[in-house]
Amino acid sequence: MPTYELQACQIATMPIPGWEIFFARNDVNMYRLSYYVWIIRGGGLTGLVDTGLPIDESERQRLGEVVRGVDPQCVFGDVVTLDQLLKRRNLKPESIDFVLLTQAITYHSGGLLRDLMPRAHVYISRAGMMEFLLETPGHPPRDIYFTAGTWAFLRSLLIEDRLHLVNDPTEVAPDLIYETTGGHHPASAAVRVKTSLGTVGILETAFLKGNIDENHPVGVAENVAMCREAIRRYKRECDVVLADHDPTILERFPDGVIR
Repeated sequence: MPTYELQACQIATMPIPGWEIFFARNDVNMYRLSYYVWIIRGGGLTGLVDTGLPIDESERQRLGEVVRGVDPQCVFGDVVTLDQLLKRRNLKPESIDFVLLTQAITYHSGGLLRDLMPRAHVYISRAGMMEFLLETPGHPPRDIYFTAGTWAFLRSLLIEDRLHLVNDPTEVAPDLIYETTGGHHPASAAVRVKTSLGTVGILETAFLKGNIDENHPVGVAENVAMCREAIRRYKRECDVVLADHDPTILERFPDGVIR
């Protein structure tokens, strides 16, 4: 069975208030989050977890308006778009075999475009997609689930049988599992991947290492019990559990590489 290399590539940062991070904690301090595109290599495959912020500047500005509605200090910095990241990492779009989205919001889905992944299979939470299609969500606003370009690409993916809407744990490749966890949002998803360190889990239902260490749900959890259970289950099932926006990953793993 393959052993994979996982690399966390920071593509943006943003400060958010502590009450968004830690449920039932009246914390108005600002904490820096990191936003990542994760590169998975192994078994002759190359894939991405998440695709970063929108490529188009006007769509990034719209996303910025929404996050500043939470707090004026919530401003994206250190932005690297997916096209820029692929060039920096010498990754050709046609080399990408799969894309796993841990959230249907444009700071995770913004780079999901045909030109950047012309042959990839794409995995998205079924629950999150159904909310987008059938309900009127307030978290996030409907127009920042997907960009216009991503929405057109999703149609092509569906026609070409490359779009996978997932709830239950699904094997993308041997020892590489994608599933919906919910908790923070219906579209919240997670990844488990076998590395030389053991099974590594990436959880979107946890923002910082503190959420995992303390079994503490995120402050913007739509289902607190589901968020708590996802954290506890991944700690049982994985050797290493990483919070999706934790900036200490780059301190703990040089260049973000988890082997």
